[in-house]
Amino acid sequence: MALPNLSITIQNSAQQIDKLLAHQIDCEKLEAKYQHFIGEMIMLRLFSIFEDTVAEIAYKIAAGGLYLNGAGANLTIRAGRTQDSRNLFLTHNRARFKDNLKWTKAKFIRESVDNVIPANESFIINAQAHGQIIDEMRKVRNALAHNSPSARAEFKDVLRVLYGFNKNISPGVFLISKRHHSVCNLTRYISSTKLVLQTMAGGV
Repeated sequence: MALPNLSITIQNSAQQIDKLLAHQIDCEKLEAKYQHFIGEMIMLRLFSIFEDTVAEIAYKIAAGGLYLNGAGANLTIRAGRTQDSRNLFLTHNRARFKDNLKWTKAKFIRESVDNVIPANESFIINAQAHGQIIDEMRKVRNALAHNSPSARAEFKDVLRVLYGFNKNISPGVFLISKRHHSVCNLTRYISSTKLVLQTMAGGV
């Protein structure tokens, strides 16, 4: 049986992300209020692609899939098939089985694959290395998806860190703004997502 192929996962996610970038470029011709709205939709879809791709990479690695550089992970235990990996993550060597797996934060990624993919594996090391941008994108996504007091507070933290002072703007305005950077934040998130996924699957 052929090993799971991580390059297909990365190619598919890259194609989806490139489509989002094309939509973003197209919407720059519209009025600002429409750019805000479309930017928010793109951001929600972008983070969904991120989550789905990280999960798929993890499932394939756990089933013996090789990193993009051809190396294999030194697994604690290997799933027989990719579709068996999720249950392995949820149950293997856990005092209490997990109810679900989370891929939205470097810490959550490590905890989701604990006891199967060791913490010294490239997949985990690169998730940790990119933890700051992953968490930043998570906070922006949550501000759009939930709009709860805690989500709004975390989004304000993002603004404070990036701008160095308290700034009161909506997520949509924040995403398309170029006032403080050469590219808008949405473009930065699109390029960052491709990079993070590539390195997490890369094996380096």
